[in-house]
Amino acid sequence: MVFNYYWKRKEANFGKPLKRQVKGGTHVTFEIIPTYRGRVVALRRQSIPGHEKPPGAKEHTEGMLFFCHNLIRYAEPMDVFVNRVVKSQTGIGIKNWNIVDFESFWQDKDDQWALLGYIVAELEKLPKPGLHGNRVKEVLTFTSKDIPNNFAWWSKEELRAFLRKHLNLRI
Repeated sequence: MVFNYYWKRKEANFGKPLKRQVKGGTHVTFEIIPTYRGRVVALRRQSIPGHEKPPGAKEHTEGMLFFCHNLIRYAEPMDVFVNRVVKSQTGIGIKNWNIVDFESFWQDKDDQWALLGYIVAELEKLPKPGLHGNRVKEVLTFTSKDIPNNFAWWSKEELRAFLRKHLNLRI
């Protein structure tokens, strides 16, 4: 049986990926929060590999704190995606992972509809500074009670609320 649906209310319907980002387009990306032994892991670097530097990066010459983040590839299975991104940005494999949240919003900076998932991934071991997509200058671990300063894309309040909601990290 053939089925043809008419998209009359702008429902999501995607074709094959384009070679260039287009104004008014869509991108699907994920923020992957690494954990190790009950603590969150952050990486101090200049930017996420392959992405633009965040606002305020010039004032932080030592780098800012990031989690793992990237775009999923066309038709890439989630397990392959999560393992690929975490390994390329930390140098470490993962034990397990879970999608804990998902957002849909308009991103003014590039005039794009952003579909953003949040994943928590437990690392096999603690990463070390080095070249992992770009230079990782420092690896920090923390809980919701001792969140460090200088996250590139998160405020302390946003991160604390996220951790308490999705990881129950109150220790």
